[in-house]
Amino acid sequence: MCLPVVKCEKLSQFLLFYWAIIKYICTLEGFQKLLGVIAMQQQPNEVTESRRKFLLKGTAGLVIASLPARSVWASGGGVAQSIIASGHSSDFAGGTPIKLLSPGYWKTHQTTEHTTKFKDIFGGKAFSTTGGATMDDNVSFGQILTTKGSTYKGVSTVNFHLVAMYLNAKYSGQFGLNFPVFGAGKPFTSLSAFASYLYTKALLNPSGVGTELKSLITNYHV
Repeated sequence: MCLPVVKCEKLSQFLLFYWAIIKYICTLEGFQKLLGVIAMQQQPNEVTESRRKFLLKGTAGLVIASLPARSVWASGGGVAQSIIASGHSSDFAGGTPIKLLSPGYWKTHQTTEHTTKFKDIFGGKAFSTTGGATMDDNVSFGQILTTKGSTYKGVSTVNFHLVAMYLNAKYSGQFGLNFPVFGAGKPFTSLSAFASYLYTKALLNPSGVGTELKSLITNYHV
């Protein structure tokens, strides 16, 4: 049974209208605008969003736990910074901001740590500038922190920042630090377990780990 002419015309106009929309979306400009609308609809409400920010993995494969949220993390997109933890979903800092100190701080403070040997803490040799874990067994924190040049700092300053992160964890609660990553109810049972985790990840990708630790310290510097 044929529809009335008027209804057929309206149906044709309706179909032509939506066909025009589909053709526009298929163009690059239209597709980009559509993505923009979708992104706006999916943008989280910063007022009600949890203070925790969960990231699964960074470029170096470091498993991410939770962080007190920063607006830059929520809106930056593609951010590679990561915090070293075991993948637990709890906020180990109790909702308070992570606060870290740089290798430069440890270069001139708590110098009693300078005699500590890298291998004694991390269970393996320090990394060379080419990325191999090939440096002498007796390389100390002091050599890594104070020697000019890159020889002791390692590829992408990985040794430099491994030492800083270890000391940040060890002295959490002092010197303005807040990095309670080990202990009862924390991601790691002990400081040595944390050090072992760091070193294991660095063995897989020393350059990537060095870069991410540097970025982490920069973003959460006291």
